[in-house]
Amino acid sequence: MAWHEDQELDQGEHARAAIDLEVSQVVELPRPRAPHTEEAARMYAVVTVTVRRPDAARAAPAARLPAPRDPVPGPRLAEVLLIDHSSSMVIPPSRLAAARAAAVSALARIPDGAFFALVAGADRATMIYPRRPGLAVAGAESRAAAEAALRECTPGGGTAMGTWLERAARLFRELPAAASAASPAYVRHALLLTDGRNEPGYETADELRGRVERCAGAFDCDVVGIGDAWETDELLLIAGALGGRTRAVEDLTRLPDELAALAGRAAERDVTGLRLRLTHRAGARPHLFEQVHPTRAALAPAHVDLAGVGAGAGGPVHEYALAPCGTETRAYLIGVGAPYDPAQLGKELLLTEVEVTADRPDRLELPPPVQVLMRWTDDADLYSRLDPQVSHYQHLEELHGTFEEACRALKRDDRKAAEALLGTAWRLADAAGDTAMRDHLRRLVRVRDASRGEVELRDHIAKFDVESARIQSSTTVLPGARGARARRPGGAR
Repeated sequence: MAWHEDQELDQGEHARAAIDLEVSQVVELPRPRAPHTEEAARMYAVVTVTVRRPDAARAAPAARLPAPRDPVPGPRLAEVLLIDHSSSMVIPPSRLAAARAAAVSALARIPDGAFFALVAGADRATMIYPRRPGLAVAGAESRAAAEAALRECTPGGGTAMGTWLERAARLFRELPAAASAASPAYVRHALLLTDGRNEPGYETADELRGRVERCAGAFDCDVVGIGDAWETDELLLIAGALGGRTRAVEDLTRLPDELAALAGRAAERDVTGLRLRLTHRAGARPHLFEQVHPTRAALAPAHVDLAGVGAGAGGPVHEYALAPCGTETRAYLIGVGAPYDPAQLGKELLLTEVEVTADRPDRLELPPPVQVLMRWTDDADLYSRLDPQVSHYQHLEELHGTFEEACRALKRDDRKAAEALLGTAWRLADAAGDTAMRDHLRRLVRVRDASRGEVELRDHIAKFDVESARIQSSTTVLPGARGARARRPGGAR
């Protein structure tokens, strides 16, 4: 967002980004036969956060008010492009040429005034542009200089992606500190492109995991794999821990558009500092909170300073920082247990209150808190109902697990087991309305009977087709026309 546009949009509440917050659940749970059985006391719900941008205000410039004397600037993008320059990138030479063209396309999507850097990744990370430590400021001159430096960079060496991420973290730490509360926040984003996997001689699996964990929360990172020699688990590890998405690109002519789209999406995510605060009732036992859309991601609660938090429901308080947002929807699965009290049978009880908080609430339209409720009952007609959103994401989790099991069967050349599992995966993807996953599955099997999940393995299955389908199964779709057919009663799973 250009600076002067942000000044104008801060006038009037109609121009603020609005946050919607919803909870979806079945309130009733069956009264446990054994009152001290913890599993029977677990309630599951889906919490959905939707960010809506003030597009209507942008479309009517004549209606905007004059800029204020002291405008509050919006967040400023800081982008680091991590481009594989190991020896494998020159086999074939078209691979490196495509990667460089894609990096140039991504540079073009970085707004003027944003910070950026271009890093060559091999067994160590080397600055391409700027040469000096730190980040450059985007503009026509700096983009041209970065493109020239990219053409002059010589590939060579092995692969140690954790060192690339550590270099990005150091660059982000060198961003100018906020001078005041009115200074802009930063959207820290990295884009990593690779054609290979880590080499133990340069970085072990444990070293990669440790470096990824140390970078978690410092910046977000999207990961793109090209060729077919990359390791899916490594790419998913990086993107999953760093709040990004993973892409597998087979057609190198599509690579520039792919990187440009990812860089452009990062530039649009200018809603920062959002947190989800979960305040549980006394005695509640929270045991699960994870992102289920657009990708699966385990979340760790941030430290909560209870000095500024009211007593609430008297139980534990957890806060989860959300990555910068644009216009998008994110969904989270929450699981909470509570001890059974016979005196509470039939009473609707507050289990958890969910609230969106923000570093700069004056710049947003924040929603009221929502509640996760529960009610013990003996009525099977009530507790056997299925919540459509909870069941949808449980359904997609089953799809993911089934497909991973099918991949293991393929690796051990158990075609019969793989065929049966891929048939189940087809039925699950079809029931969830996951058309992208169905498209990937068609490259592995011929579908004989879609409704019954009867499939036949193709004679030749390319490694890329299997691994790109694994990447696709790590993403999820929102509940659509065809909801998932859940199999578990009530709020339990």
